[in-house]
Amino acid sequence: MLMKKIIRNIAKCKICDDVIESKHTHDYVMCKCGAIFLDGGKEYQRYGWWPEKVQGKSRDEIIDFSLSEYKEEE
Repeated sequence: MLMKKIIRNIAKCKICDDVIESKHTHDYVMCKCGAIFLDGGKEYQRYGWWPEKVQGKSRDEIIDFSLSEYKEEE
C-alpha cells in the first residue's frame, strides 16, 4: 500500500489569500484573517477553520491545499 509523506505542509486561505506553512511538528500557524490554521509540519497535516469567520462555507471554499507537496512511499 502506498502512503503519502508530507514534504511541505502549505495552504492558502481563500478568504484573505494568505499562504501559510507549518514547518515542523507542533508548528501551529494561522492566516492573517484568522479563518484557517495548519499544524504538524512534515509529521502530520492538521488543519481547521473558525466557523464564525467563514460564514458556513465548506472546506473546499476556504482552504486551498494545492501548494502542499507529498511523496509516495511504500
